[in-house]
Amino acid sequence: MTITTIKAGQIVEAATLLLQREVVLPRLVWTMADANFRGALDDTVTLRVPAVLSSRTRVMRSSDPLVADNLAETSVLVKLATHIYNLLNITDEELTLDIVDFARQVLAPQMRAVAEGMEDVIADALAGATVGVGQTLTFDGTSTTGEGAYQMLVKAGAVLNNLKVPRANRVFLAGTNAEAALLNDDKLVKVNESGTTDALREATITRVAGFTVVGSLAIGPNEAYAFDRNAIAFANVAPALPDGATMKARVALDGLALRYIRDYNPTNATGPVDRSLVDSFVGAASVEQGGFNHRLVKITFDGTGPVSA
Repeated sequence: MTITTIKAGQIVEAATLLLQREVVLPRLVWTMADANFRGALDDTVTLRVPAVLSSRTRVMRSSDPLVADNLAETSVLVKLATHIYNLLNITDEELTLDIVDFARQVLAPQMRAVAEGMEDVIADALAGATVGVGQTLTFDGTSTTGEGAYQMLVKAGAVLNNLKVPRANRVFLAGTNAEAALLNDDKLVKVNESGTTDALREATITRVAGFTVVGSLAIGPNEAYAFDRNAIAFANVAPALPDGATMKARVALDGLALRYIRDYNPTNATGPVDRSLVDSFVGAASVEQGGFNHRLVKITFDGTGPVSA
């Protein structure tokens, strides 16, 4: 029997291809570099959100004095609070007789599990964000003409416009039921059959009404969110590579950082095993000012009535 040795470089290559196909949400939000957390107290960093100012006017040739404003930045705490991992103990029998393609049979399921866990952290931050008055909408998906789906986008865009959210990086994230209604709307052109393996491209339904519309399995089927990429801050650090591991690698792609470790434990309680570990440190926070998120609209799909605030 010929045994092919898996090298760390092959692991990184396989992991990179998998991440490109599977991960969407981290590319849609504000991603922080792991260097920010080196030596950070309590594994927490403080984001400085720029102050928002308005101009004033003064009548020319008048004696009216100039009025000074206060420049007040907002701080948002982002903590690496979750260790996401998947550990497998692979027996000698499985490694010898059952596993033919290690990257496909072992690494791919592990990478997918950790990637989905990382997306869940962002989804939880979206769901847990505090929004202001008028930033919660209800969507009716029963319309056979599909006008409700398009109207949902337009109204969400109007809310963000009133909040003075920049137009450049707006995303409409749709759960499965909302996505189905959008895909049945003849005002929305489906453009996701591009032949590419890029996850974000394949998940993108269309670009319309000022939004990049993206379907996601990470949020609830009856949930949808309209937001600017700065609405959520996502932090991610790959743990250090231990000297004792025989095979080790770190993967960094599109704001994601993961670690892979493989070693042998001959004294495991159930017999000798090869240990395969994929893990990452992650955290996410809603970027809020004045007690609520100014860059996010929450939409509920319920099929009971027209779009309403």
